[in-house]
Amino acid sequence: MSITPQAFYFHLQKLTAGTEKYLIAYSGGVDSHVLLHLCSQLKNSPTGFDQSFSAVYIDHGLSPHAKKWGRHCQHICFELDIPLTIIEVDASQKKGQSPEASARTARYQAFSQLLDNKECLLTAQHLDDQAETLLLQLLRGSGTKGLSAMPRNKPFAKGFLCRPILDYKKQDILEYARRHRLEWIEDESNLEQRFDRNYLRHTVLPLLEKRWPAMKENFAKSAEVLAESQLLLDKIADSDIHKLFFVNADGITEYDKLLLEPTLKLLGSGLKDGLKDGLKDGLKEGQQNDQQGHRQRSYPCQKSCISQEQARLNNVLRYWINLNHLPMPSKKILEQIVYTVLQAREDAMPLVSWKRDAFHCEIRRYRDKLYLIDVSFLHTRCHNQQTLASKEQREEQQKEQQYTLSEQQAIFLHTTNTSIKLSSANEAAGQYGFDRQKLLSKIISVRFRKGGERLRKTPDGHSHPLKHWFQEQSIPPWEREHMPLIYWGDELIQIGNHIVNYSLKNEQSGDLLSIHWQTIKNK
Repeated sequence: MSITPQAFYFHLQKLTAGTEKYLIAYSGGVDSHVLLHLCSQLKNSPTGFDQSFSAVYIDHGLSPHAKKWGRHCQHICFELDIPLTIIEVDASQKKGQSPEASARTARYQAFSQLLDNKECLLTAQHLDDQAETLLLQLLRGSGTKGLSAMPRNKPFAKGFLCRPILDYKKQDILEYARRHRLEWIEDESNLEQRFDRNYLRHTVLPLLEKRWPAMKENFAKSAEVLAESQLLLDKIADSDIHKLFFVNADGITEYDKLLLEPTLKLLGSGLKDGLKDGLKDGLKEGQQNDQQGHRQRSYPCQKSCISQEQARLNNVLRYWINLNHLPMPSKKILEQIVYTVLQAREDAMPLVSWKRDAFHCEIRRYRDKLYLIDVSFLHTRCHNQQTLASKEQREEQQKEQQYTLSEQQAIFLHTTNTSIKLSSANEAAGQYGFDRQKLLSKIISVRFRKGGERLRKTPDGHSHPLKHWFQEQSIPPWEREHMPLIYWGDELIQIGNHIVNYSLKNEQSGDLLSIHWQTIKNK
C-alpha cells in the first residue's frame, strides 16, 4: 500500500479531530523520518493546515552515537522547518526491567512532560511493529487486553497519543523514504537479537511470512477483533464496579479500594459454598506468595470449570487494576487474589503481590475492604540505599525523622514518597483548618509513630491511645507507620489529613490554615 500525503492527511484528521498541536516523536530512524516528512508536507500544503507541528528527540545515552544522532535530527528538522526539542533521559536498566522497558519508560515519561491539553503525540509504529507486539504478548500469555496490541490512538498524559502509519508495512515506509531520498539513521542495536523484539523481527517473522504471506495483515485483523472484545468487557466491568467502590466520609470515591461484600456477591453463593472446606486448610493470615515460583496449589474448579460468575469477577479485578494504572497480574496471581484474599477467613489480613517492570503491586484485605497498593517506591528506595535494606530499618529511620512545618513551605517525606504543606485553608484541598494566629504561636512539627502516642480532641478532654483512633477509623495496620503525625508543640492535632484536635479551631475567624498531605506522583 503506497503512502501518500493525501491519504496521510485524511487518516490523521480522522484519528485526531480537535487537535490543536502535534508533537512528533523523532528518533532519526527511517520510520519516524517518514512520519516527520509527511507532517512537513501537510505543513507546507497549498491548501493550508491549521495545526502546528514540533518534534522531540530523546537522547537515551545508551549509544556512543546518541549526540551525533541528535545533531542529525536538528539538521533534518531545520531543513523541514519543524522546531525540535532534544531531551536527555536516564534510560539505564532498572531492577526488574528489561533494557527495552527501561528505555521505553524513560522515553514516555519525557514525552508526557511536553504534552498539553488538545495536543497529540505522534509515533511511527507500523504494521510490522503491530505483528511483533501481538506475538510478544501471545508468548507472554497475555489476555484479551494484551493481545489487542497497539491502538491507533489513546489518551496519553494531558492529551493523547496517535499512531497514524500503523496500517502501513515496513516495506511501504522504506519505499516512501527512497522515493523522497530521505536520509536516516541506522541504530546498530536494532540488529542485536538478544532483544526479544529483534529476534522476532529478524528470525521468526520472516519464516512465518514466507509460509503465510498475509500474516501481518491477519495479525492486525485479529488484534482489532480482540480490541473490540476488550471494549465490551470493559463496559461490563465498568457497569459492575461502580457499586463496589469505597466512598469515604467526605463523599470522595477512593478508586484503589473495593468493598468486600458486594465484590464477593459477584461470585455467586454456589461457588463460595463449595469452597468452604477447601479454604479451611489453605488460607492463612498474612500469606504472601513467592515472586519467582509460586507454590503449586490446586484450587477448586480453577482448571476446567470456571463459572460465568468467576469470569465476571476476574474481569472486574482486571479492570480495577488497569484503572489504577498498574500492570496486569498473571492468571495464577489472579486466582490467588480470588481464593486467598477475597475468600480468606474474616479475621485474616491476606496479601498477594506481583512484580512487572519497575512496579511492585500488592492486593490486601482489611475488614470490609480490598486494597490495591503500589509499593514500588519503597522497594526502589530499598534497592538504591543499602542502609534501608529491610522493612525494620526503613521504619526505624522513619521514626527518627522529625520536620518543622512553616507556612507555604512543602516538605518532602522521603521514606513515604509524600509531601506535606501548610497553607491557607481556601487554597488547600481540605475544607477545615486551624486558626492562623493560634497555630503559629507554637512550633508545628511532623513526626512518625514510635508507639505509645496519645491524643485529645479538646484541651480539657481525656487523652486516648493513638492505636484506638487507628482502629476506630479502620486504618489498615500497614498504613499506620507511614501516616505523618502533626504536632502543635507537644499536642497531636492532625494525623495524615484527619484533624483530631479541635482546640485551635475558631468559628469567628475566617483566617484559617490547613495542613495538606499528599502522595508524590512519580510515574
